[in-house]
Amino acid sequence: MSDFIVGSPARDDDFLFREEFVESLWEALNKHNILLLAPRRTGKTSVMYRMLDKPRDGWLVIHLNVEDLKTPVDFVISLIDAINEHQPRYLKEGLAKGWDFLSGVLSRVEKIEVSEFKIQLRKSDHSEIEWQDRGTQLIERVFKTTEKVLFIIDELPDMLGGMRTLSPDEYADFLHWFRKIRERSLKNNLRWLVGGSVNLIAALDQQGMVKLVNDLKVEPLPSFSEEEVENFVRKMLLGHGVKFDDSVVPRILKLLGAPIFLFLQMLTQELYRLWKRNSAMPLSAAAVDEVYDKSLLGEMARDKLQHYRTRIDVHYPQREREAVCHLLGNLCLSDKGLSHTSLFQIYRRVEERRSDARTGPALSQAFQRLLLHMQSDFYIEQRGDGNLDFASRLLKRWWKKYYAYECEGK
Repeated sequence: MSDFIVGSPARDDDFLFREEFVESLWEALNKHNILLLAPRRTGKTSVMYRMLDKPRDGWLVIHLNVEDLKTPVDFVISLIDAINEHQPRYLKEGLAKGWDFLSGVLSRVEKIEVSEFKIQLRKSDHSEIEWQDRGTQLIERVFKTTEKVLFIIDELPDMLGGMRTLSPDEYADFLHWFRKIRERSLKNNLRWLVGGSVNLIAALDQQGMVKLVNDLKVEPLPSFSEEEVENFVRKMLLGHGVKFDDSVVPRILKLLGAPIFLFLQMLTQELYRLWKRNSAMPLSAAAVDEVYDKSLLGEMARDKLQHYRTRIDVHYPQREREAVCHLLGNLCLSDKGLSHTSLFQIYRRVEERRSDARTGPALSQAFQRLLLHMQSDFYIEQRGDGNLDFASRLLKRWWKKYYAYECEGK
């Protein structure tokens, strides 16, 4: 019987359905560094941990979440710390020998708590060596070892966003340095898999710096198919003895569509809890509606869905934020999405309010770029009839409940 895993990465036997995708990533890493793209809460980190837990062909894997890092120095120090966490023997026997900086730290760390390793790294680095040189020293030492090494860097766009705000003078330097390191890695024994829930390429394109990441092979995380959703629901409910009729799975598929996996986990867990309170009656579509309205559209999931609204103010250019909210506000009020032409008219009305309003080709190009940004960030997708609509049915209903007022349907 599988446990309900809600919010945490799925590991070991709880990792489901994406083994073929993981295998394709390992194959791609033979020739490429990879940018793994996925909306938040859809299983990106679970895929990364699967590669950490079950490496292929002798790879040494190091995983680092950089979401809260703000400077290049933080990145270099945290990367060394991550090597110590995930591959301590490799750090001591492969990288530290002959490197006074690291061997000195390790000799002291043996006498203190391992959790203080990063603190000791910072205390020891009092030399005049810049972060670029220190980071290059580390990578050069990786190149000189015989092991194949994979660095998995999670939430890179968040780190770059913080770096651009708090360390603007070093931001471009870091991007140039990291690009050169990745290029050299392809000729050696090192690969990089970087990921984020905000589209890195779209964000850097807005800044005119996309050339600094276009070496990465883009791999979008595939959505779960209807068959996989059904298999998951049946496994979780039947595994806990839940009785349910034939209307339950179709109703879940209709309400969620291609689901954000976290909310599929929450839905099945809350269905189990509802059934447990009255196990004499099998669950029906009405029970799915009840849980969906009270839990997913209520306070239980609000902090998790709120990310999709707050990240607009963090990751989108200030000039475009109002337009994004108006476009999504109108889409959430539509039954079947809106045409490209209708969305452009909404965008143009927002722009015309500005004293420096763009017109003609400049306006059209800005609109096209924004749509691509919103699609890359998994807000919207193109439907079979050509209209654009929310990519997530849950997010559309949630947006309608809480944020339709931002444009008042205009």
